[in-house]
Amino acid sequence: MSKRQKTKKLRGRKDHWLPQGYLRGFIAPSRENENQPLSCFDRREQKWRSVSPREVAFGVGFYDYAIGTDYSAATHPDSAFARLEREFPQRRELMAASNFETWGEHKDFLLEFMQMMRARSPLAMEQQRAEARKIRASTVTSVSPDRRSVTVDSLELRPLPEHGVRNFTISRVLQDVRNGISWAGRLDWCLRYTDDENAPFCTTDQAIFVEGPVAGVSTVADIGMDLLFHPETVVFFPLCWRACIFGSPRKFDVSYDRAHPTQLASLRDTQKQRANRFVIAPRAF
Repeated sequence: MSKRQKTKKLRGRKDHWLPQGYLRGFIAPSRENENQPLSCFDRREQKWRSVSPREVAFGVGFYDYAIGTDYSAATHPDSAFARLEREFPQRRELMAASNFETWGEHKDFLLEFMQMMRARSPLAMEQQRAEARKIRASTVTSVSPDRRSVTVDSLELRPLPEHGVRNFTISRVLQDVRNGISWAGRLDWCLRYTDDENAPFCTTDQAIFVEGPVAGVSTVADIGMDLLFHPETVVFFPLCWRACIFGSPRKFDVSYDRAHPTQLASLRDTQKQRANRFVIAPRAF
């Protein structure tokens, strides 16, 4: 396969920011054999529709570098995403076999997976683009033979061109994923579970939500590190319809327990009100 053919194969793909393996965890047992087993609430249209995991949470070429980029010299997103995407469903099944009682054995992996989900989300991508547009730079046109000096095209620093913004954004996303557990390792975590598919955990286009002292803040990407570690802040990340992990600067009294029905209902209402685009659920509510 030629270099051009390889590049073409890596571009223009259907890139899911919520991995299909993650979304399958929100399929209720009673709907496993349906072609469109998930319920999706469209925030803008305020309507529910049935979907399959491959039909939602994707963009064509969402993680592509700019046209003209040499992919042989660039770190491809697959190198950062593939292991985590492949391993998450396997770990979820292992935990489910014990009714998630063994979740602590997988905690570090879950936090690493959660960090990837945050870093590759549409909101985080937009924030990285905004940062890239603040950068001012010149283009190096030549390097001296001894590599001690360079020549630039202008002494006047200018904004990055759009292809530079695009490549900076993708590079920063991948770096965030490689950072691993990162901020999440500084929080205490617990898991709550349910076995009632009619009272499930759900997820959204951003997956990770925040409840805290600042009104209007919904996601980790929205909140600064000082507020993230505020004692009243709680981060929650649904693993599937049966389980969700919660993080807080304060230590939880119980690290594993059944979720109370009122807690589940409250979380679903919060997600429906504050999701950016949509809610994914085992059933409409």
